[in-house]
Amino acid sequence: MGFRLEIDGSGPVKLSENAIKRVEFESEIPEDSNARATDNGVTVKIWGKMNFSLGGEEQDSTLNLAKWSLVPSESADSYRTVKVDVISASQVVRQITLPNAFVMEYSESLDDETGVGEFYLHVKQKKDKTSQTTLEGGFGGE
Repeated sequence: MGFRLEIDGSGPVKLSENAIKRVEFESEIPEDSNARATDNGVTVKIWGKMNFSLGGEEQDSTLNLAKWSLVPSESADSYRTVKVDVISASQVVRQITLPNAFVMEYSESLDDETGVGEFYLHVKQKKDKTSQTTLEGGFGGE
């Protein structure tokens, strides 16, 4: 199983299966709710590697992730469309799209011995746009 990540905006991000290690999708429901809540949230957490020896495109994409994490909330560019494809047997089996996502957390850790770094990206869908989040699957027959 692998993952692909695409993020639009003024510093687009495209990461392939060889860069993404792990993805978590979370539907957040308030813990103090005794019925189906209206104050739901959606987050996606992504862990990946920054292998600088792979060359330009992916190196630039992780740089664009870091730059996006610094965009102030007043800027329209702080909200972007995030799409994660889950790949199995070379086919997309699930697609998660957050059309108005913003960065909750971003970090990088770098190792000077191996020359490989890792990143962690935590994005959240804008609360009033939660209903626009899409989860799709069943692409096998296409």
